[in-house]
Amino acid sequence: MAGGITETGELYSPYVGLVYMFNLIVGTGALTMPKAFATAGWVVSLVLITFLGFMSYVTTTFVIEAMAAANAHLRWKRREQQKLDDSDSPLDDSDDEVMVRDRFDRSETRPILSIQRGSSDDHFDIVERVEMGQMASMFFNKVGVNMFYICIIVYLYGDLAIYAAAVPVSLMEVACGNHSCSAGSNINYNDTDQCWGPVKRKDAYRIFLSVFTLLLGPFAFFNAQKTKYLQIITSLMRWIGFTDEQGCPQQVSPGQGG
Repeated sequence: MAGGITETGELYSPYVGLVYMFNLIVGTGALTMPKAFATAGWVVSLVLITFLGFMSYVTTTFVIEAMAAANAHLRWKRREQQKLDDSDSPLDDSDDEVMVRDRFDRSETRPILSIQRGSSDDHFDIVERVEMGQMASMFFNKVGVNMFYICIIVYLYGDLAIYAAAVPVSLMEVACGNHSCSAGSNINYNDTDQCWGPVKRKDAYRIFLSVFTLLLGPFAFFNAQKTKYLQIITSLMRWIGFTDEQGCPQQVSPGQGG
């Protein structure tokens, strides 16, 4: 499958799918990994990142298998419903007799286990997008569904908390003139220091946090799914961040490096 399935059932282009995967895998964690490696050391960092990569691979395959099973389940339910609808259609007595006799003849000659080899119709093909909540309703009982939504809420809350803390802090550092790549990067700033005019650094942080909440908060109440251009812009900004990250160490003198 070249890309993800859109709302109308069409496939994304391979390039758009690559952008989605890049934004999904490479987040703010990739920008902080060099600092984590420098603090924890090579051995601990490599062991942990290898373990986390393996767990990510396992969970990804689980989700793919669950989506394939959900597609097969939905396809089977539609086929059974179609059989019921066909059986409810009125038929003449002569047609009923012909169908019963034909079914009996085929049941005597057809093997019990009929395997169609070489068939292109695979029930487990992922041709329909099934949301995780819908899959949970298919395969879990009521307790499992509730636990699923609790896990999703905790995960999304933690993810949003990270961005709600990182984005306003970054905007505050830029607005207040804290150039971390400059020669004075070892200067410690206090929250009570002036940012601009009478506004202090902590006040600037609160302002940017309020703007961040007001801009992104309403998206939690809407079904925003067509985010292709937003994903492209996000990928572009992250590449800019990677480029800037590579340029920062060259501007710090060896005695100031961490």
